Amino acid sequence: MKLFTRLLKTAGHLNLILLASILMGTVATILQMTLLWQGFDSLFHNISWLWLWIILLALIGGITRFFEQYLGHLAAFKILSNMRNMVYQKILKLAPAKLDSARSSDVLKLLAQDIDQIEIFYAHTLSPIVIGFLTSLIFVIIFWIVQPVLGLIALLAYLLIGMVFPILSQRHLTSLTNDLNTADLTEQRLMSDAVFGKTELQQYQAVDPYFEKLHSASQAYWQLDRKKSTGQIRNSLSMQLTMVVALLLFVIAVKFYNLPMIWALIFPFTFSRVLSLGNLPGSLAGGLLAARHVFELLDEKPIIEDDGKKQLSNIEGFGLEQVDFAYPERLDAPILTKANMKISPGERIGLIGASGSGKSTIMKLIMRWYQAQSGQVMINGKEVSDYTLGQLRKNISYVPQNAQIFNTSIRENLTLRDQQITDEQIWQVLGWLDLTSTIKGLKEKLDTKISAAEPILSAGEVQRLELARALVHESSLLILDEPTSNLDVINEALILRTVKVHYQGTVIVVTHRYSTLAICDRVLELKDGQLIEK
Repeated sequence: MKLFTRLLKTAGHLNLILLASILMGTVATILQMTLLWQGFDSLFHNISWLWLWIILLALIGGITRFFEQYLGHLAAFKILSNMRNMVYQKILKLAPAKLDSARSSDVLKLLAQDIDQIEIFYAHTLSPIVIGFLTSLIFVIIFWIVQPVLGLIALLAYLLIGMVFPILSQRHLTSLTNDLNTADLTEQRLMSDAVFGKTELQQYQAVDPYFEKLHSASQAYWQLDRKKSTGQIRNSLSMQLTMVVALLLFVIAVKFYNLPMIWALIFPFTFSRVLSLGNLPGSLAGGLLAARHVFELLDEKPIIEDDGKKQLSNIEGFGLEQVDFAYPERLDAPILTKANMKISPGERIGLIGASGSGKSTIMKLIMRWYQAQSGQVMINGKEVSDYTLGQLRKNISYVPQNAQIFNTSIRENLTLRDQQITDEQIWQVLGWLDLTSTIKGLKEKLDTKISAAEPILSAGEVQRLELARALVHESSLLILDEPTSNLDVINEALILRTVKVHYQGTVIVVTHRYSTLAICDRVLELKDGQLIEK
């Protein structure tokens, strides 16, 4: 019930549009029954101007039916648009720490599939339930006025089809839907890993075993889906049988009380709205589960709150003072223990250590992805938390090990839509990285669209493009996180030379390759949670 209430609160003023949709749907159903009544009545009585009356009813009924659908979907789409914006804003607040260990397939499922499924509640659940209740109540009252026995038969039939069967089906499908969602998530994760890890699968000759695992996951999903469909079919047959029995009882009652046969002819058509309620549990369970996932994300608390007040124009020096840190999900596995570090302005520092020792973690503390459990992370003599996140991160350029390419033009990949960066600046930086001839050789030059799915540049060129993105944005600290680990000697030398000659700020190179340390003034090794100068 809390979930339903929250969904309604999320709709806000758009509930008025949903209410209008419900009103239109109720009127449309009553007009439809009136139209049928007139049609059947004409079989027994000669009614003058019947055709004009039928046309008028059909016209008004069609218009109200149209507005029912239009208003319902209009409200649903606007609500989903608002909800998607809320999710995007929440992701911005949670990022990067909360998404640091999240699977991209899980996030994509939430943004696309889960939010789309919530439409089921607004457009295909809420309105049908209310309309079904209102129209059923109206029909029961009408039948009761004609003959209480008819009203009682109608009431019992509507309750069984519109309430009892859906509730029983919902109880059965809830756990099944959870299992189906888990199976779907597993399958999507495997598919995502297969796409992004295809090179590694080929290198380790693990393609066939992996695809057998993916096939098994797909089979498990479809078996659950078939089981769900079977349950829905069984529920539908039960409703049809109930309607047939109710109709037989209705005909007997009409005959027994010597009532006009038109009441028996009309009765089956009054089930149109109630029958739709019986089919709701299958889709509703998925919609509610999707809503629960979305609200869980919206309720999640960010690791870092942007509560800093001070502005930061330039990073002049920074360091660690007696810092202890462990990741929130692994507090029993400390990464840093009383770690100390002091970096002066303009220094080029190499940071080495065993794989998994926490080299990148230190950079994440400086960029304030995470908060140290104890000790201080200092920038310009003040704690890093004193500065606003926007000002802090604007002064830092971060180049990760795996270049991030967006599905857009080369220009937008470099500028990130910063209108202050000119093409002249871009070509200058591309020249430093020996990319000018490559980009100018493309048909649309800077307007050429690139993506990770369809690479038109080599791995070395993509990594250099990532560095170019960092260099076109002014900063006072450049962090290179394993920038050359996947590159050949030529590309590595080109990247290091560019940084050495053209970047004037402070540089930290996180690496396990000693050749990368050639540009560094000092080298620090992270060992057993502490930094030791080499």
